[in-house]
Amino acid sequence: MVFVQQKLKKLVVSALAGMMTAVFSMNLAVSAEEHYDVYNYDRWSEAIPSQAGYLASHSVSGLDLGIGDFSKPSDIFRDAYDQFFIVDTGNNRIVVTNSDLTEAVTIMEEFYYEDGTATTLKDPEGIYVSPETDLIYIADYNNSRVLVCDYEGNVTMEITKPESDLFSQELTFLPQRVLADKAGNVYVVLGNITTGAAMFNSDGEFQGYYGANTVEATSQVIINHFWNLISTEKMRSKSSRSVPTGITSFDLDDEGFIYTCTQSTSQKTDTVKKLNPAGKNLFSNIGVTWGDFESLYDVSTNRSYQSMICDIEVADDGNINCLDLTSGRVFQYDKEGNLLFIFGSTSEQLGGFTEVSAIESIGGKIMVADSRKNYITVFEETDFGSIVHEATNLYNGGYYEEALDPWYKVLQYDGNYRRAFLGISAALLVEGDYEGSMKYAKLADSPYRYNRAFEGWRTEFLSAHLTEITIIISVMAVGGIVLYFYLKKRRKTAKSREEAEKV
Repeated sequence: MVFVQQKLKKLVVSALAGMMTAVFSMNLAVSAEEHYDVYNYDRWSEAIPSQAGYLASHSVSGLDLGIGDFSKPSDIFRDAYDQFFIVDTGNNRIVVTNSDLTEAVTIMEEFYYEDGTATTLKDPEGIYVSPETDLIYIADYNNSRVLVCDYEGNVTMEITKPESDLFSQELTFLPQRVLADKAGNVYVVLGNITTGAAMFNSDGEFQGYYGANTVEATSQVIINHFWNLISTEKMRSKSSRSVPTGITSFDLDDEGFIYTCTQSTSQKTDTVKKLNPAGKNLFSNIGVTWGDFESLYDVSTNRSYQSMICDIEVADDGNINCLDLTSGRVFQYDKEGNLLFIFGSTSEQLGGFTEVSAIESIGGKIMVADSRKNYITVFEETDFGSIVHEATNLYNGGYYEEALDPWYKVLQYDGNYRRAFLGISAALLVEGDYEGSMKYAKLADSPYRYNRAFEGWRTEFLSAHLTEITIIISVMAVGGIVLYFYLKKRRKTAKSREEAEKV
């Protein structure tokens, strides 16, 4: 009998080891296709290995398109017809491709005024195509203008340095990024302005600044502020001033909200913002760390780095793609600011970059431009990525129960995926499975969701055992009263006995 038990125990151990090996092999099959570490963050904010949501499929160069090498491509934008507009900065041109980045549809090098005269670009850096008007807005950096034209290259407007007291006439007008909202208002990121994006109306008239970053309240800033309160005007003129970091890039979602990013290691707040028409940051209270949680050490490059978000793109499904200049990585978040995936790196291999400059997406593909390698890398969604997106979209749409099965599938791929724990906890809470919801809330280390589930469990427990609880409380109350009078009688008897003994 003992022999049989020992043999059975060995078989069980062997089976478990085989299962673990199979799971480990399956994980390797997914992540080994990328040369860099694929990771995410757990509930303790620790970087841990994860499954890849996207894999680099191929890269596209100017030679691949038959138009000669790109030179410092600085921006890429997808229009309403799924064409890509690539800002080929060093070649002073805009390259328009099809949706697959396999064919150059148009090369825009000359633009024409109404009188027929031509103009060219000089180091353009940004582009936006309005889905409402089909107008193309080009941030023509070293021509100090925003050039507005149609698809044929006919110039409809130029925006240049405004003659306004709000804009220092000593500064050069240096547009780096541009976009236009549904009302035709134009927003321009300027390389030498830190007070927000310059805003112009549809006629090109300067309206002021929009979306300025706040100055982070560091100890030095607080000391400077206090010193300025007590110092003289002459002393204040010589003291250092605390100024916000300027916006680096931005994008517009389907609802008209503007998302901005700031490329800075010193700026901890306002790294990524979601701005309403009044310029209020709707992300100010969600407590998200955009990019890596802290400085990380990259074994492949033998250096530590801190995230600097240089470009931002809002996909059709509302997911937010942030491009990190220092690590060459893409950080993808859902519309609520929950981290979904991290992919990319700094390297010479496919999926790695030297100097990332812009990001854009279409369907399940994400395109990243490299201004030094002079090509665009295409990442494609994996099966794991597809399931996560399905579950996330259902969850954010309020379909918690429908998202339950996809979330369980996500955990089959990655048993540490925190977002799945939260999703399952929410779904079980809606279904009334409070104990299950508490279990997954605990795995996600979410006190808020655990407390909500506990409240439901407590209410359900009290309702189910109300009669028993009432009886127990009544018995305890009666017992307490009986015990009180019994003890009172004993004390009275004991006191009478003491008095009798004294006599």
